[in-house]
Amino acid sequence: MKRTAIKRAAVFLLAAVFIMMLTGCDVETHRKNNQYVSDVKNLVNDSVNLTRKLKQQSEELDCKDAEKVRGYLLAADDLINTLQQIQKLRPTNEFDEMDERLKTASEAALNNISQIRSFVAYARDSGDDTIFKRESDSYYTLYLESYDKMKQLSSEIQTYWRNA
Repeated sequence: MKRTAIKRAAVFLLAAVFIMMLTGCDVETHRKNNQYVSDVKNLVNDSVNLTRKLKQQSEELDCKDAEKVRGYLLAADDLINTLQQIQKLRPTNEFDEMDERLKTASEAALNNISQIRSFVAYARDSGDDTIFKRESDSYYTLYLESYDKMKQLSSEIQTYWRNA
């Protein structure tokens, strides 16, 4: 009877270890997915706040006022940094398709904001804001399209993960 109990305990222990080994990968993948979803949510939320800040800076922008230009460029740099961080996210296979669309949208947003930033820097350096005034609205409109896609994709990613 003692041997049977010991054998059963050993088999149970072995089965428990085997199950833990099998689910270990799932636990790690689950943790990575949670981190990815959290990072997407936080970075897109940061881009929302920075877009508001940039819009406010844009409304106050006078290319001949060094302090206002400096404030605009700092806000643009913060937004650019956030968009670059989105580009660096590494999802698991589960999010590959949504992540690809998110990165495409964030890359387009990054390109448009970078272009506007270069117009402002040129206006500051040359004292001529003609190009900025002529081109910035169309680039900002393109930025907003990509920005809206990023927000939508962030919501899709969060909803998908919540329902998974």
